[in-house]
Amino acid sequence: MARLCGTKLSKDSRKLRESSFGFTFSGPKKYTRLSPSFVARVPSDGIESKTAEPASLNAETLTRDPKPVFDVNSAEPRLAVPIKSPMPVPEEGIQRCREVMESGKMFRYGGLTKGANNEDQTVDDVSLVERSFADVTGHKYCVALNSCGSAIFLSVFAVLQKEKERLSKIPGPTKILTNAFTFAAVPSAIVHAGCEPEYVNCTEQFVINVEDFEKKAIESGAKIAIVSHMRGRIADMAGIAEVCKKYDITLIEDCAHSLGCDWKGVKSGSSEYGTVAACFSSQSNKLINSGEGGFLVTDDEEIAIRCILAAGSYEVLYKSHLAAPDGPENHAMFDKLKFETPNFSLRMHQITAAIIQPQLPLLEERFKKHRYNYAIAERRLCELEGISLPGQMDGATQVGDSLQFNLVGRDRAGADAFCKETAKRGVPMEIFGALDNARNFKTWQFALPPQDCETSYKHIEYACDLRLPLHLTEADIHSICDVIEFAIQVTA
Repeated sequence: MARLCGTKLSKDSRKLRESSFGFTFSGPKKYTRLSPSFVARVPSDGIESKTAEPASLNAETLTRDPKPVFDVNSAEPRLAVPIKSPMPVPEEGIQRCREVMESGKMFRYGGLTKGANNEDQTVDDVSLVERSFADVTGHKYCVALNSCGSAIFLSVFAVLQKEKERLSKIPGPTKILTNAFTFAAVPSAIVHAGCEPEYVNCTEQFVINVEDFEKKAIESGAKIAIVSHMRGRIADMAGIAEVCKKYDITLIEDCAHSLGCDWKGVKSGSSEYGTVAACFSSQSNKLINSGEGGFLVTDDEEIAIRCILAAGSYEVLYKSHLAAPDGPENHAMFDKLKFETPNFSLRMHQITAAIIQPQLPLLEERFKKHRYNYAIAERRLCELEGISLPGQMDGATQVGDSLQFNLVGRDRAGADAFCKETAKRGVPMEIFGALDNARNFKTWQFALPPQDCETSYKHIEYACDLRLPLHLTEADIHSICDVIEFAIQVTA
C-alpha cells in the first residue's frame, strides 16, 4: 500500500507565519495552499523555531483566496534559478585536488598522503574514501570505482566467478532478473558481463513488483538478481529477500539513487536482506557529486577480493586498501586469485576521491534539506487535478532529491505541450515513457527486448520526472509548483 499526504490541501495557511509550527511558507498568495495539518508534519529538524501563541484557526484564517486566473501569455510564474545546477565541490575538496595535482600523484594507487587539511593522513585519497564510504553504508568492504555502472558490472562478474560451478549446471545463457523500469546502464552492465536480462514489472510506485519477481524467477530459472531503486524508491525488500531465499537467488542492489534511503529502518544496500553487493553512484545528479564515480560495498570476503583485483589491483597493491579483507587467509586468497582475474582498470583515481571525501560528512544535512523540500512539493502537488502522485511504499523512507507524478488524461501531444510549457518557465522535466528517454525499456535495442512488460509501460508512459536539487530554496519549490499548476491549466 502506498502513502502520500494525510490531509487534503484546501485552505490558505499564510496567516500562520508566526505560529508554533516554527517556520514560514513563502510563495505567491494565490498559489499558497498549505494546510495547518501539513505544516505540523513537515520534517523541520535543524530549522529554528519561534515561540508564539498557537494560531487561531477560525473562518477568517482558513478562507481560500479566489481561484487564480491563468493567462498563457503571462510572464509569471517562472523559476528564476537553473534547476539542473549540480552541487559545487566544497572548498576543502578543491584545495585537496590542487595538492594532488601539484604532486602529480593522481593514479589509482600510490597517491598523495599528507595534506594541508590533514597532516596525519597516512594513506592515499582513494583508500581513505573507501573506508569512509563503508562507514557511511555500514559495510565491511568497499571498492571505489569510476562509475556505478562499473560497480554493477564488477558485482555480476564477481558473482559469476564465485558461483561458477553452481551456475554451470544451468543450461543456456546466464539470466539475471532486473527491473524493466531502470536506467539503461543496468541492463548494459548485464550484457557487458555476458549475461541476459530477465525483466520484472514495476508497480505504480515505480518499484519492482514482488509477485512478478517471483513469477519471473520461476519461469526463467535465474539465480542472480539486480534490484534497482530508481529515483530512491525502495521496493519491499523483505519480500524480495524471501523470494531470493526460496529460489536460491544471489541478490545485488543498484543503489545509485538510494543513498540515505531505507526499508523499515534497514539502509538501502544492507546485507540484512541477503544482498551480496550494493552499488552506489557519485555522478553529478546524485547526493555526492564528483562528476562521475561509484562505489561497490559488500560484507562478503570473496566478492570484495575478486572486485578489488578486477578493478585494477595487481602485484601486492591490494595491501594498500583500508576497506578490504585482511589477515593471512584473505591475503592468500588475493595471491591465488590475482593470477586468474582480468584487470579491467576501473578503480577510482585520486582526484575523484579528493572531491568526494569532504562531502561525506555533509550527507545528513543534505538528506534533511531534500526531505524538507520534497514534503512541501508533494503536499502542494497532490491536490492538483490533472496529475497523480504515486506515493511511497509503506515501510520505505526516501531522501526526495526528485519527485515523480503521472499526467492524467493526456496523449503524447498533450504531454509534450505540458513539458514544453514548464521548460519555457524554467522547470524542464523528462517523461520516462518518451521515445528518447534512456529509462524507457522499449528503446533498449542492445539487449533482449522486455517481454510481458506492458503493465510497466503504462506506469511510466506519462510519468514526469522532476529534479529537486539541493540548491533550491523553499521559495523556489513554491515557484516550481506554481509553474506545474500553471502549465496543467494552460495546456489542458
